[in-house]
Amino acid sequence: MLKKCIIDQTSRSFVSICFNRDGLSIGQCGLSQMPSNFPCRLKLAAALIALMILTVVIYPLNTTTSRVLLPSSNPQFNASKLALLVETRPLPILAPLVLHLISVVPPDWPFLFMGSNDSLEAIDASFAIRQRVTEGKLTLAPVPANMSVQGQEMVSRFFTNLWLYEEVLHPAEWLLVFQTDSIICANSKHDLDEYLEYDWVGAPWNPNSAWGGNGGLSLRRVSRIIDVLQNHQRPHDAEPEDVWLTERLASHPEAKLANGTVSLTFSGELHSGLPEKVDKMRSNVTLEDNKNTRGIDDWRVGFYEPMGYHTGGGGVWLHAPIWGTPELRRHIWSYCPEVKMTLDMDVAKYMPGNCRSRWKRLPHETLGHMS
Repeated sequence: MLKKCIIDQTSRSFVSICFNRDGLSIGQCGLSQMPSNFPCRLKLAAALIALMILTVVIYPLNTTTSRVLLPSSNPQFNASKLALLVETRPLPILAPLVLHLISVVPPDWPFLFMGSNDSLEAIDASFAIRQRVTEGKLTLAPVPANMSVQGQEMVSRFFTNLWLYEEVLHPAEWLLVFQTDSIICANSKHDLDEYLEYDWVGAPWNPNSAWGGNGGLSLRRVSRIIDVLQNHQRPHDAEPEDVWLTERLASHPEAKLANGTVSLTFSGELHSGLPEKVDKMRSNVTLEDNKNTRGIDDWRVGFYEPMGYHTGGGGVWLHAPIWGTPELRRHIWSYCPEVKMTLDMDVAKYMPGNCRSRWKRLPHETLGHMS
C-alpha cells in the first residue's frame, strides 16, 4: 500500500490523505498549522486523535438533530401514521401495553417506543417485542441524553419541541400518543382511523367544548403542530403541553379539532358520554356494521363505551363519572378488561399478611370481579 501526505502549502492546515495502490483515498483528517517537516505518520496520528476528541465533544451536542429511523419503507405500514410511547421508567407494563396496542389499532400503524437505557432494556427483554422489531412494526429508540421526560413539566417541554415533530416523527402526519395510564379497548366498535379528519382528539376537559382534550391518549396532526411551534414557543412552567397546544390550534385558521361530543367517543377520563343503545335484529348485519344488535349486544345497553380510557397519575386518578360505582366498574371490567393493566391495584390491600404455600380458593370466590 502506497501512502502519501498532501498538505495545503499555503496555510499548512488542510488535510492529510493516504492512498492505496489504485489511487483510492483510504483516510482523511483535518490538521491545524502543522510544521512542514512533520512526518506524515505523525500528522495522521495527530489528526486521528483530534477526530476522536471532536467526536466525543460534538456528538452529545448534536443529539437533538438526529433522526430516528422509522420503518416507513415497509410497504405493509403507512409512513403517514405513527403510534408513540415515551417512557424512561422500566415498568413491567411496557411490553404488554405496547403489544396490546399493536393488536387493536389498524394494522398499517407502525409504532415507536422512546425510552432510557433501563426502559429500553426492560421492553427488549420480551421475545414478542423483539419479533415486532424484526418485522419492522416497532422501533425502539433512546430519548436523547440532553432531554428529559421526568415529571409533567419535562414531558411538556418534550412534546412542544419542534425537533420531535420535524425530525423524529418525519414523515408521519398522524400521531397517536399513548401513555402507561391509557388503553384502547379491544371490544370497542370505534376505530382509530375514524378520527383522522381531526387535528387533535383527546378525552375532553369539558364535554360541551368546541375543542381540547387530554394528551395522554390523543391523536394529533403533525403538520398542524409544526405550524404552531414554528410561530410560538412554549415558556417554561407554562400550561401542560396538551392545554398549550390545543389553545393555539384552536386559533389556527385551518385547524379542525374534535368537539366534546366526538372526543367522548375517543377516550373517557373525566366525563361520561352517551350510553349505548341496541337496535332490533336485522337480517343484513355485516362485520362493517358497528351498531349494537339485540340478543348479542344487550350487555352494553345503558353504559358509556369509549374507544379507550385515560386515567392519569399512573392509574391512580379515577374520576366518579366513569368509575364511581361498583356497577360502572363491573361493566368496564367486562367491556375493557385490559384496562386493569393500567390501574394501581395492590393485591396486598385485599389479602394482607402471608398466604399459605398452597392457597386454595374458597367455592364462593371468583376471579376478575373486583369492585
